[in-house]
Amino acid sequence: MNTLQEDFLKRLGNHNRLDLLLSQSMGVYFFIKDTAGRVMMANKLTYVRCGFKSEDEIIGKTDYDLFEFDLADKYHKDEQAIIQKGEAVFHMAELAPNKDGIIDCYFSNKMPVHDLEGNIIGVASTTSSHDYMKKMLGGYLTISPALEFVRDNFRTNISIPELAESLNMTQRKFGEIFKEVLTVTPQTYIIKMRIHYACVDLINTKKALKKIAEDVGFYDHSTFIRQFSKHVGMLPTKYRNSHKK
Repeated sequence: MNTLQEDFLKRLGNHNRLDLLLSQSMGVYFFIKDTAGRVMMANKLTYVRCGFKSEDEIIGKTDYDLFEFDLADKYHKDEQAIIQKGEAVFHMAELAPNKDGIIDCYFSNKMPVHDLEGNIIGVASTTSSHDYMKKMLGGYLTISPALEFVRDNFRTNISIPELAESLNMTQRKFGEIFKEVLTVTPQTYIIKMRIHYACVDLINTKKALKKIAEDVGFYDHSTFIRQFSKHVGMLPTKYRNSHKK
C-alpha cells in the first residue's frame, strides 16, 4: 500500500458512512480525496478510466493531473465548497470525458470525510456513468437522444424546438424534463459544452478568439465573450494568459 494512502486511511474515523455512496450496480466511479484534492482511494473503474493499471498509481494525483484545466478547476472548487460547508451534495450534474475522451454528462454524489475527532479531512464521491444513467433514470433515458445529439453536434447551430420535436415533445415539456434531470436548461447545457472546448483551445492552441468562437459553435464574437465571462468568471484573453503552458 502506498505510504501516503496508508497514512490517510489511518486517520479515517467512524463518523464516515462511505457505504452510503457505494452502489451494487455497474458503472459507478468511486474515489476519496484529501483536503488538498489528492486521490487517496479509487475503485478499479476510476483508476483504469484515468489511464492507470493499479490504484497505487493514482494515489496522490489531483484533478489537475488527470483532466483538462477547466474541468479540473470546476471539480476542485465544488469539492472545496463541500469541505468548507461540511455538507453532502447529491445528484450533481457534471461534464466529464467518457472512455473515448468525449465530453458527456455524469451525475455525482459527494460528501465530506471525517477523521477520528470528527474533523473533515477530505471528500468521498461516486459518479455514475452515461450507460448507467440511461438504464436507471427514466427522465434521463427520455432526453438521452437529445444529449447524444448535442454531444456530437454542439459546434453547429442547434435548434431547441427541433430537438424537442425529434423526441415527439413540446418545447415546454422538453425543457421541463431537461432541467429536472440536468438542473440546467437545454441552451445552458449547450453553452457549457461549447465553453469547455473553448477553454481547451485557449490553453492548447494559438488560434484567434474569433476562430475559437466559431469552431466551438459561437457564430457571434460578442456572444462568445459574454457567455465565456459569465460561465468562467473572466475574459477569454485573461483565461489564456493565466493558464499558458
